[in-house]
Amino acid sequence: MTRATGTSEGASATDGDPGGDTTTASPSRQGRPGGATRWVAILSIVLLLATAGFFGFRWWQAEETAALRDDAVTKGREYAVMLGTYDYRTFDDSLAAVTSNSTAEFAAKYEGVAGDLRGLVENGQGTSVARADHAGLERLDGEIATVLVFLDQDVTNAVVPDGRTDATRFLITLKRVDDRWLLDGADAA
Repeated sequence: MTRATGTSEGASATDGDPGGDTTTASPSRQGRPGGATRWVAILSIVLLLATAGFFGFRWWQAEETAALRDDAVTKGREYAVMLGTYDYRTFDDSLAAVTSNSTAEFAAKYEGVAGDLRGLVENGQGTSVARADHAGLERLDGEIATVLVFLDQDVTNAVVPDGRTDATRFLITLKRVDDRWLLDGADAA
């Protein structure tokens, strides 16, 4: 014999309750626990990685630009000293040192100027030892840099055998070719 009670063990939601059990969600509405939280965490991580990547790239760019600036100043100073150092006994060596570190256009122009000066330097037994104690970057624009160099030359020749110091200010123009700064211009300032 069965007894009717308000609750029976083993009764299902359809056994007497036409509305069903409201505490059990249907499988289609059941999601994984914390689904929204998981998506927020994933999006936060992606955003954090993208931000870190962006700022990392910008830092790398700034470091590269700083290295290019430093290298341009170093080369501008070095090339100015090359331009201002000569000896009548080794004039061709001085000329070769300059032209081997120049763009083709500047090398051709410099050879023409040096050819005109050769006679004066050799006849006057001229020597010059240059030093550049101060140099600074005036401009860096992509592959072109302009460096201001304060050049002092200790000069001797037949007229001034004891020597004198000449101060020259140069605007050195450099051009980046194959990851190397080359001399592309030198103008007295």
